[in-house]
Amino acid sequence: MKKLLLILLCLPMIGFGQSISKDTDIKWLELNEAEALSAKHNKDILLFFYRENCDFCEKMKSQTFSDSAVIKLINDNFFPVMINGKSKDPIIYNKKKFINDKSNPEDEPNFHNLFKELVELKDGNYYWPTIVMLNGEHKKIIQGSGFWSKEQTLRNLKQILSN
Repeated sequence: MKKLLLILLCLPMIGFGQSISKDTDIKWLELNEAEALSAKHNKDILLFFYRENCDFCEKMKSQTFSDSAVIKLINDNFFPVMINGKSKDPIIYNKKKFINDKSNPEDEPNFHNLFKELVELKDGNYYWPTIVMLNGEHKKIIQGSGFWSKEQTLRNLKQILSN
């Protein structure tokens, strides 16, 4: 009888612990979903542009975006979208279709045209990863290129929120 009582008392805790763990990741959205939500709820879109085989992109995903304070700040205040900046897939943004117009499909992918539309060159180059913040009216607020530590990310995002 005591074992049954103990099991019954522990089951809700197990279920509760599982529901908590669901909020331990950034809630990445598709771009079209983030656009609609941003316009409706007056929250900014956080675009994280990465590319494959980018050490700093992977470092940011595994270190910065796994930090609980960063996760909470992003999930509570932004609509986050992760985009491969060299993807060959078409992307619809602001009712316009963007493609990667590399002429030979077998070649290494070129920069996606959406990436080139939203990311400004820095010293004549593009840097990875890149974060672009957009408001609900599709206006760029800021761009940040390169790896951001969790401390830099918290500081930069809090500064955006305070403006």
